[in-house]
Amino acid sequence: MKFAAKLILIVAGFTAVSACSTLSDMDPFDGGAPDYAAGAPVNLALSGADRDALAAAFTAAMGSGESRAWRGSRATGVVEPMGYALGNLKGDPAARIDAARGDFDLAHTVETEMGLYVLTRNSNIRLGPGTDARAAEVLSSGTGVDVVGRVSDKNWMLVAADNVIRGYVFGDLLIKAPGSELELAGGPMRRPVLCRKFRQRINIYSERAEWEGAACNDGDGWRIAAPPAPDENAPEDLLEF
Repeated sequence: MKFAAKLILIVAGFTAVSACSTLSDMDPFDGGAPDYAAGAPVNLALSGADRDALAAAFTAAMGSGESRAWRGSRATGVVEPMGYALGNLKGDPAARIDAARGDFDLAHTVETEMGLYVLTRNSNIRLGPGTDARAAEVLSSGTGVDVVGRVSDKNWMLVAADNVIRGYVFGDLLIKAPGSELELAGGPMRRPVLCRKFRQRINIYSERAEWEGAACNDGDGWRIAAPPAPDENAPEDLLEF
C-alpha cells in the first residue's frame, strides 16, 4: 500500500521559554508503552507479538547502530538506525539539532540559545565539559560556532559548527562573533536529550510501509519523538513510498 510522507526541512527559530522541558514534552505517546510503529499506516494491524518483536529490534538497533530485522506473528520488518541529534535545546522541545556522535556527556543542565561565537585559538572539542573528557576533534582558530548550551556550573560551552553539534569547548577560548556582541542571548535552562534518526520498513500480509522518524532517550529508554513544529517559511518536499 502506498502512502505519502512529508519530509520538511526545518530552520527553527530561537524562542525563550521559562521552564525546563522533559522528554515527555517531546513524546505524544507518553503515558503508556512505547509505540515503535507510531505514524505507520499499518500500526493498528500489528498484533501483540508483532509489537514485542519490533520493540526488541528497535531498542537493539538504536543502541548498537546496526540494522535489525524482526518477525512477529503477522508482520516482519527492519529497523535501520541513522544519525544522531540532540533534543530539548530549543524553544520547541521537539526540535532537534544534528549531532556528530552519540557519546557526549549529557548529564549537565545548560543555558540554551547563547548565539554565535568565534574560537580565538585552535581548540580541543571534548565529549564532556572538562579537560578530563576525551577530545573528539580540533577546530581551528577563527572557526565560527553556535553555542547551543552553556553548562550551568562550569565555564564550558556545547557548540555546533555547520549546524552539527560537535562537543564542548572551554569558554575562555570563545568570543562573541563580530557584530553580535550587543545581541541579547541566553535561553532557558535545559538538559540535552540524546536522539537518533531511523528508517523503518514493515510488511504485513500484502501491505508494506516505509517511513523515517526519530527516537529520543532521556535515560529511561528509547521512545518515538514528536515531530518538530513546522516552519511556515521552510521548503517542503513530498516523497511517496
